[in-house]
Amino acid sequence: MRLRILTLNVWGLPLGLTRHHDDRMRAIGQSFANSGADVIALQEVWTEGGRRVLAAAGKDAGYGWIWHRPAAFGGSGLMVLSRLPIRAHSFTRFRLAGLPQRPYHGDFYAGKGFVNLQFATDAGPLTLVDTHLHAGYRADEEFDEYRGIRAAQAIEIAAHLRSVPTPVIAVGDFNTSEGDDAYAILLALSGCSDLAVDLDKRQATCLAPHPYRGAGATEERIDLVLARSGPATKLEAVALDRVFDDELVFDGEAGRYSDHAGLRADFALHRRRDGLAPFEPAALNAAPINAAAINAAPINAAALDHAESELQWGIRAAHARRRAEFRGAGVTVAGSLLAGGAAWRMRRRRRSFLSNLGLGFAGLGLFGGLAALLGSHRVVENEVAGFADIEKILTRLRAESAGAGSLPSS
Repeated sequence: MRLRILTLNVWGLPLGLTRHHDDRMRAIGQSFANSGADVIALQEVWTEGGRRVLAAAGKDAGYGWIWHRPAAFGGSGLMVLSRLPIRAHSFTRFRLAGLPQRPYHGDFYAGKGFVNLQFATDAGPLTLVDTHLHAGYRADEEFDEYRGIRAAQAIEIAAHLRSVPTPVIAVGDFNTSEGDDAYAILLALSGCSDLAVDLDKRQATCLAPHPYRGAGATEERIDLVLARSGPATKLEAVALDRVFDDELVFDGEAGRYSDHAGLRADFALHRRRDGLAPFEPAALNAAPINAAAINAAPINAAALDHAESELQWGIRAAHARRRAEFRGAGVTVAGSLLAGGAAWRMRRRRRSFLSNLGLGFAGLGLFGGLAALLGSHRVVENEVAGFADIEKILTRLRAESAGAGSLPSS
């Protein structure tokens, strides 16, 4: 049988942070009917209005199964529409999801993770994973403080993909591209391949010039389609094309469907004559899965060492950030104490207004500095604990690569 998957980051941010939001959501929804897609996987559907428009358009176009989390911003932003029956689904929030002290970056509060959806097809069961990894927020030549977090997310989702006992397709905005550490970890540990590489169709999905991107923006290929066959069904890549890249006009202004282009992937599914019996959804988490039996390539020890080094980098970066935040908070506390002392001397000179104003600012500064000290400590402690949890995943993968056991389902 043939299968078509469509993926797009729709750039549906809340609070009016994106241009032409409502017009773009309607334009995206109107394209569903003629897309020929069996499954449509979306990212950044972070507004209630956007979800409502896209769900209604999907139903009108014949997509009878729709998955999303109840919350808008904070609910992962993922949405999947399908013509195929969804037999089971589960959502996993990333253990490391960003930094709460960076609200202007938003990832920590977005609830990012990945959804696992199991479909019934004529060729047997199939799993689709839709995801959105942490963004970079930096120019290529600048320090990327999220490098370790993105590597941890890559390890977490790669281990999950490796444990899936059916053919699996993973799509989404991975915020990583060829040459990046997270990309290398993702492919090496998951046992999946990158369709763009397999089919020699490496096309940028973040385009330049672009009406929704800055003048200095560069082209990147960070939206990916990864895949692997299963024991009972062979998954064959047929085609991969960039879509949702048309130039549009909204109220006389140049626009596009999104700040990303989308991807359309075509597959052929063939049931293996010597394959194992199809897996039932209830069995997916019931027992350990032997990675060799699910058609995953062996894990290279060098890839595990690379992943380990990226986690250690992330831990060092977390401690360095805490030291820097402690220094900044210490300066604030010291300055507040000095300002409070000066304000108290003014009070003794009967300059009550200036004294009260100075004491007020000093108190705010002292409270803010102490809160920053405590908050930074708690954030880093949780971050280091998260890296330790990801280390446990690597330990299981090392055991598998050494032939010391099988990898449990995540």
